[in-house]
Amino acid sequence: MINSKDRDEAQQFIKNLSGKTKFVISKNSRALGLSRQTYQNKLDNLRNKKIITNFTINIDPNIQPNNLKYIMIEIKTNPKEPELVEELLKISQLKMLDGIIGDFSLFALFIFKSSEEYYQILNKVDSIMSNSYFKKYQIIETIKVFKTNGISLRNSKITFDIAKKIDLQQIVNNFPNTDYDPLKFPGLVMKIEDPPATVVIFSTGKIVITDFGSIIETGKSKNKIFDEIINLGIALEKKKINQTFNIDELDYLILKILQDDQGIRPISTYEIKDLLNMKYNETLKSLNKDDISQSTIHNRIRRLELQGVILNYTANFSPKKIGFEGKYFLRMKPKDPSKYNELAFKLVKNKDITDLFRIGEQHGLFAIVRVKKVEDYADFIRNLYQSDEIEDTLTSFVLDELKPYTNFVIH
Repeated sequence: MINSKDRDEAQQFIKNLSGKTKFVISKNSRALGLSRQTYQNKLDNLRNKKIITNFTINIDPNIQPNNLKYIMIEIKTNPKEPELVEELLKISQLKMLDGIIGDFSLFALFIFKSSEEYYQILNKVDSIMSNSYFKKYQIIETIKVFKTNGISLRNSKITFDIAKKIDLQQIVNNFPNTDYDPLKFPGLVMKIEDPPATVVIFSTGKIVITDFGSIIETGKSKNKIFDEIINLGIALEKKKINQTFNIDELDYLILKILQDDQGIRPISTYEIKDLLNMKYNETLKSLNKDDISQSTIHNRIRRLELQGVILNYTANFSPKKIGFEGKYFLRMKPKDPSKYNELAFKLVKNKDITDLFRIGEQHGLFAIVRVKKVEDYADFIRNLYQSDEIEDTLTSFVLDELKPYTNFVIH
């Protein structure tokens, strides 16, 4: 066990590793006020102690043309059949596998890129379970992902670039309802009331529309926001804005490498190119893409960042080694079934909830809860019921993380 001072320092260091852009040691070391060598030594120390295991990314599940499919499976096993766990761990789509207390002894989380992939792997799971002692398992399909690894997915986002320089100072001079202070933030911010949205405009020509939740699903709402931008004097051609960003199979491969194939140091575009040519060569051939250049990889990653597909760059770590002793699976049933979304949007703000899903069960909200002390969970549940919005809860305590999915945001 590490002492409390080292534990707090490790937490701060891991927070530093999480960001919207790729890890760069010079940038990250400056943020902590450390020299590059001191930062590198601390990073190596965390690796050697297996506090940090590998670099990775989090991906927005709401990608097009197909949302990622999150599937949970509860499994009843016999302690004398470790081969069942071994077979499950061979499935690459398995992101998390935990030992739990209750009628079921294993909890698995799978993430699939399509329904076809889901059904294909489900056949494999069926085959594995056919050889198990109890042959008892339960599939839980998620309807919506509200939060993943500490990242709220409430707000949608549109990002585009008009490929023209914008004079932000002139705009703020003519429109006092906008906010621009280049010493604090490089973008000009405009709040729109109807429909509610936030527009961030950069001098380079990049424009980001966010904070609109689900209200912007109709073209009419989008056009009203575009009109507000045009009224600022910005030459915006609405027809040329690609509002729907679809990723293709090559994007999927790059995302998979960034999420699953990084080691104890961040992967380079050169290494991604090598992995594509070696590990995924057959897939590239089926796509008629024999050789992918580094510049292509770099540009695709930049586009995936810009469109919010890559939620953040981060690192997998050992929660217990930095003071997170308790992990729980919590099902919740609201008093008013018509307020599932309203309740979910409140719960995503809770820092102890790292993941939140809507599932097709009577207890229709499913949360993964992380607390630093086991007794903290009692306080969490007590506060939950004090909101007077919860009718009932069901809790499963995690005994052992057999395949960790641990890169959640530390607050």
